[in-house]
Amino acid sequence: MIILADAIEAYLSNYPEEIRKITKKLRDTARHAMSGAHEFLYYETISYSFTNSPIERIFYISPMEKQVTLGFQYGAQLKDQDHLLQGSSKRARHIKIKTSKEAGNSALGKLVKEAWTGGTNAVSRWKQQLRERRALTRKRARARGGVKRTTRSRRRRR
Repeated sequence: MIILADAIEAYLSNYPEEIRKITKKLRDTARHAMSGAHEFLYYETISYSFTNSPIERIFYISPMEKQVTLGFQYGAQLKDQDHLLQGSSKRARHIKIKTSKEAGNSALGKLVKEAWTGGTNAVSRWKQQLRERRALTRKRARARGGVKRTTRSRRRRR
């Protein structure tokens, strides 16, 4: 039986000692601020979500050779009073952490907690927008006499 904590430790063993220390501090911060979070590895990041779905992840820790990136899927909605967040996308923001001292910053804990408490609404809003976009695309396709879909087995016969 593979325990996820062991898998994450094995994954982190490939990084320098300083990066492992930073990641450990950030994981402790996440566990403290996000009770009931699901922690899992997803595309070389340690991700946190309400469920085991990577699509619904709220927060991630991405170790690299010289820094650790702390990412927030819905970071644009966070109140960043200390101006730590970087990025300019519509939704996501991140923080690059290069030392253990930076990883111990109490402002990081506040951001993680805020992301976790506001994450439920953000995920549900995002899913609703996705459903609306898909419905609009289907409606437009029908309006212009879109292609009729056939089953997969019929396509193979043609």
